[in-house]
Amino acid sequence: MGEQDQHDHLVNASQLLAECEFLLRWFPEEPKIADLLSGARRCCDEVEEEARAGDAETAATVGVLRAMAATFALRQTALVKVASDFDDDDGTAFNGIDDDQEGVSRPLAEQAVQAARAALHGDPDDSLVPLYLGHALTWCGDRDGAVAAYEEALRRDPWDRCARSSLKRLGSVPAVRRSPNEMSHGRHGFALIRGAFWISNNDWTFEHLLFGSVADARAHVDQNIGDDHYLIMEDLEDEEAELVLQIHRPGRRISEYDLNDRIPEDPDDFPRIDWSGIPLDEPLESPLPPGRPLRLSGNTCFFTDMV
Repeated sequence: MGEQDQHDHLVNASQLLAECEFLLRWFPEEPKIADLLSGARRCCDEVEEEARAGDAETAATVGVLRAMAATFALRQTALVKVASDFDDDDGTAFNGIDDDQEGVSRPLAEQAVQAARAALHGDPDDSLVPLYLGHALTWCGDRDGAVAAYEEALRRDPWDRCARSSLKRLGSVPAVRRSPNEMSHGRHGFALIRGAFWISNNDWTFEHLLFGSVADARAHVDQNIGDDHYLIMEDLEDEEAELVLQIHRPGRRISEYDLNDRIPEDPDDFPRIDWSGIPLDEPLESPLPPGRPLRLSGNTCFFTDMV
């Protein structure tokens, strides 16, 4: 497998899981979720079969993606078959497995715990895997294990509201909340597009997309903005709409640009966004590995390609 093939498989796995996460939030009974999870796992299988020995970053990315897929499978079963809460805002029910009269969630919970533990040290800066380990252990009724996992998630990201609220529900006192962090996350450089848009007449949804370069982030926005795309100009004119670019560089302050303010007054003008003054071609130190999801300030963020 060539480097580009590996890149494509990892990014495809991330995008399949991003779609899965969206459906779990809004349409958890959607049958398509099972196919999305299977597709993400197949991508991981392909990469593992051909990955170079000693490629720690690729192995870590595969581990995180597998942990996410296992947690999503458990989450869907908890939501649909057990009718219990399970999300990244409030966590899940303690010992919810006892409410599973048919026992369908038990093997999924065991797989989620195993996958999360295998991936726990793959990215020592990110809170995503310990958060998901906490969810699975909470569902299994392992209070001490869940508390330790959520505390680790908060150590890595003190602004993760889900880890904090989950600890409180388990009767543990979380560490004192810090002020919002203006420094970049972890040891990788990346661009983040944060957007809010309508999915129905009454509901907003949010997305957090990761890119290995600022140029890729720009290409994605330029490709997807317009009345016939998901970033609809009329929606972006709403006072609650959001379209923000962040640039993260290890050890440096986060640079943030409000792209909504850069939309021309005449919606027919091109380009749709004024990118002047944004360092589009400046290389990012230690760019985020392709396909790697992150948990940032309480939000699950997915790696995507430029289109």
